[in-house]
Amino acid sequence: MSSDVTAAGTSRARLADPRTLSGSQKLMILALSMTLYGVGDIVASVVPELQVGPLELGVSYFSFIAVVLAALLSPFWVAVGAPLGELVFSDMLLGDFSGFGELEGFLQTALAIYVAGCLVRNPLNRVQVALAPVVMVLVDKISGGVVDIAKVLVGIDPETLEEADGLVGAFLLAEGLDIVVTVVFSGILFGALPALWLTPRLYGKLEPIMGLRPRDPEHPPHLSGPRGTRFWPVAVLALVAAGALALLAQWEEFVGREGGISTIGAFEPDYVDQYGDVWLWIAAGVALVVGLVLFVLVAALRRRRSADTADVRSSDDDEASF
Repeated sequence: MSSDVTAAGTSRARLADPRTLSGSQKLMILALSMTLYGVGDIVASVVPELQVGPLELGVSYFSFIAVVLAALLSPFWVAVGAPLGELVFSDMLLGDFSGFGELEGFLQTALAIYVAGCLVRNPLNRVQVALAPVVMVLVDKISGGVVDIAKVLVGIDPETLEEADGLVGAFLLAEGLDIVVTVVFSGILFGALPALWLTPRLYGKLEPIMGLRPRDPEHPPHLSGPRGTRFWPVAVLALVAAGALALLAQWEEFVGREGGISTIGAFEPDYVDQYGDVWLWIAAGVALVVGLVLFVLVAALRRRRSADTADVRSSDDDEASF
């Protein structure tokens, strides 16, 4: 019995604190979050939408993927990897990458995932797990909605206002309804409900694969900026930068400026129009294979390094005993 306890304690001690990650562990989390969220974004685009009057009822993204990973692993690296996977594995593979302007969505999504991941102090707390996807959607959609309102108010997005019959009140109502619909579908139906089922089942099982200890409710991750700076000033700066990029992209479109700053690096061959909807499943398969291969390679490299380190320590202990 004592030997079992000792072995369990030793095994747990070998697992790293999720707040301090090695380079290979960061790469593993990046690869996993990029792959799953990117593939999920492709699948979400296949889910049909229902048109009810002016409302489009459908799923914007599967928030539960990012939230479950951020609740179990490092919120920061999941927040970096998930929107990066959307850009690389979804937008580029589908031929719909609009260039530098995509950084707006990256910043908003990354911030939303990071806040939601840090909100889950205890992955077994059902209230925290259920609330996290809703918070993620609210941060993402409200920040984007503020930018959309700014575009209309400064007069560089007349088409959107025309769709609301030129009425600012009708436009604001449409923005509010869009947020509500996204919260219901992406935040609850495809967010909180699957997260409530998955999180407790993966807690304590996913982390050891990464060489990490499960999240300790007594020492949860805290919202912080780079190098321990305050979070909220950095968050506001990121949202301001995202808004500035969106306004710049809309202004360039408004004045008819082609090849502007916001379109640098654009890649839009539109494969779906060329090859049909079957390309969506091909892209999802390619993304899944590439991402998982990268994950397995990094995991194998990490295990080899860990084994080499253990052998060196064992050799040193043997020499010390003599």
